[in-house]
Amino acid sequence: MFRKEILTILLGLMLVGVYPVKADLVWTSGHHEIQEGDVHAEIYMYNDATANMVGGDVLKLEVSDVGRFEMFGGEMIDLRLHDSSVADLHGGGLDRLGITESGHLNLYGYDITYHETGGHYDRGWIEGTYIASDSFFNFDFVEPGTFSHINVVPEPATLLLVGIGTIFLRKRG
Repeated sequence: MFRKEILTILLGLMLVGVYPVKADLVWTSGHHEIQEGDVHAEIYMYNDATANMVGGDVLKLEVSDVGRFEMFGGEMIDLRLHDSSVADLHGGGLDRLGITESGHLNLYGYDITYHETGGHYDRGWIEGTYIASDSFFNFDFVEPGTFSHINVVPEPATLLLVGIGTIFLRKRG
């Protein structure tokens, strides 16, 4: 994939010092922003730390404890959720997802298809379209059973139609 090649080149440039890198960040509390132009190798979020990603590049982000992460844009290779952490994906590029223990993912999209087998790790993959940006996504699972912790949040129009349908069913009964 073209995106993976670009991130690999960026990592190489960071290692030789051409690009500034904020590597191995550890956030244990507070709110943090990842914005356009930010380049991070690894970010670890613990306790009640929260973060929003609206741009930039991250190779790996791990969220543990009761941390919360929201992604609206940017590029990420690897997202891992542990313990009671929560991630909301509204947009952006993601290649790999791992969810262990009681981590949860809220995926804001439509036309979502889960493929039980295949992908780079043969643990399945998921594809669909983000509601906010109307852009296509697909990412691989790197942990077995990852798919059981994903909540798909449908687009608002779908919710409206379901609500109207229940009203009509109630009136008929």
